[in-house]
Amino acid sequence: MPTIKTAPEPRSAMALGKRPPANRPPGSEPADLNGRNPWLILLVLCGAVFMLLLDTTIVNVAQPSIQEALGANLSEMLWILNSYILTYAVLLLSFGRLGDVFGRKKLFVLGMAIFTAASALCGASHWLSGLLGVSGAQTLIFSRVLQGVGGSLMMPQTLSLITVVFPPEGRGAAMGVWGSVVSLGAITGPIVGGALITYYSWEWVFFINVPIGIIAILATLAIVPESRDPLATGKVDWGGLILSGLGIFAIVFAMIEGNLRGWTDPLILGAAGSGLVLLALFVYWETRVDDPMMKLELFRIRNFWVGNVLATAVSFGMLGIFFPMTLFLQAGLGMSAIEAGLTMVPMSIVTLFGAPIAGRLSDRIGSRWLLVAGVSLMTGGVLFITSRLALETNWQTLLPALLVAGTGMALTFSPMTAAAMSEVPPRIAGSASGILNTTRNIGQVMGIAVLGSVLQAQLGVHSLETLGRIGTLSAATVKAAAALVGDSRLDELPALIEQMQPDQMNQLPVIFLASREAFVAALQDTFHVSAIACAVALAFAFLIQNPHRRRHAEERRAPVAARARGAAD
Repeated sequence: MPTIKTAPEPRSAMALGKRPPANRPPGSEPADLNGRNPWLILLVLCGAVFMLLLDTTIVNVAQPSIQEALGANLSEMLWILNSYILTYAVLLLSFGRLGDVFGRKKLFVLGMAIFTAASALCGASHWLSGLLGVSGAQTLIFSRVLQGVGGSLMMPQTLSLITVVFPPEGRGAAMGVWGSVVSLGAITGPIVGGALITYYSWEWVFFINVPIGIIAILATLAIVPESRDPLATGKVDWGGLILSGLGIFAIVFAMIEGNLRGWTDPLILGAAGSGLVLLALFVYWETRVDDPMMKLELFRIRNFWVGNVLATAVSFGMLGIFFPMTLFLQAGLGMSAIEAGLTMVPMSIVTLFGAPIAGRLSDRIGSRWLLVAGVSLMTGGVLFITSRLALETNWQTLLPALLVAGTGMALTFSPMTAAAMSEVPPRIAGSASGILNTTRNIGQVMGIAVLGSVLQAQLGVHSLETLGRIGTLSAATVKAAAALVGDSRLDELPALIEQMQPDQMNQLPVIFLASREAFVAALQDTFHVSAIACAVALAFAFLIQNPHRRRHAEERRAPVAARARGAAD
């Protein structure tokens, strides 16, 4: 396959005194596709992204079956989920720039191959544990780490390839389709996972990736062109890679473990502090190397740095609510995993169909006012959901609020990504994509951690209050029951009451009602924090600048003009 490079201005043209377009450094033009259809390339990229996101959501549904089959304890189950997230977050930034240096298609295919092989290992972890003489949970955790490596190789290359393949005036529509695939993965995961668990075994939530991955690899090799940064030296910035990886690892580890160990635990404080110091050293290091892993020049682009702030705040506020909401639907209202997943589907469906429309609109009118409208609806949607939370909550009462929030997400994510990448030179699109994906991922991890911590703390406060109203319960029983409610272990309340106050077993319905009341109040407090984060994002949305049509036209004509000058020379 021919390698696509965005070449600098021909020397003969420069010798004749012909200057390149203003603000047009070498390698900043969109790539020449040699007749390839960019939408077909996008289809292949989105197929691989769908596989990646399907696996992320599908595993959540399979948790009880995996725990039972492997005999895993709670700590092991948490690491089965978090080992993937941690590895993925740590490597995104590094692998984004490595795609610029060594070839985006090459790293994309490598990531798919690793992810596909790791999925097969995940499915075979029970069998492998007997063969290797280790526990099934440990084998699955190791395989999930490999999945994280593969996913972090794949994801940043998708956005950088879209930036290279599509001209600036068409990237919004492409980002919209890409965003729809993200929503489709969120919709399909709980449904497919529930069906696989119901009719087959938990191993198939991983085995399903194998045929999808093989098809995606073959399609990528046949259709997707290669591209890289023509100005890259080919040297790996090992110092930046190590410092950024260790810094992000420390911060994400602190976010994940903070709820379990407590936010004042010395290990958590030490990890968070070390992470911040390492990231500060990373930025200093990047200013002193010739070919840095993270291109600091990107942060001189207004839309890029504002887009990253938006990605962090929106991911914190909006994507962070899914965990406490799912917990409430299951533990608070007694829904099954698939019922809880289906309850949240309307939000994803609106995003699925709205994201491409928002992407096309961002190409025509710019992203600024779409983002303002989207984040406003998102903030209002979170508050609307909060107002619908009650003991009688069901999918019908939540539906209008979920539709509002979903519309806000549709109007936000595609224009936000398009705005952030709109002025990024294609030659360093991998570095930009890695940064954007990293900030978005860290925002989501922080949202889950902080909102989960707020929910747990408020559950303890409100359950002490609601259970304390039951006058027949002793103070010790109220305290012990509130601790169970705070950990979302309502199913253990009967055993606790039978052990501490057997004469109060007839009060179990009242105790459960008081626990659910505490859940509603705690979730309302948690969602208010989420709404504040979305309001912060709204303030930054006003800072987005709409690109000028004239500049887009110049960028579209620049490659053609350069080739014409070269032919004349």
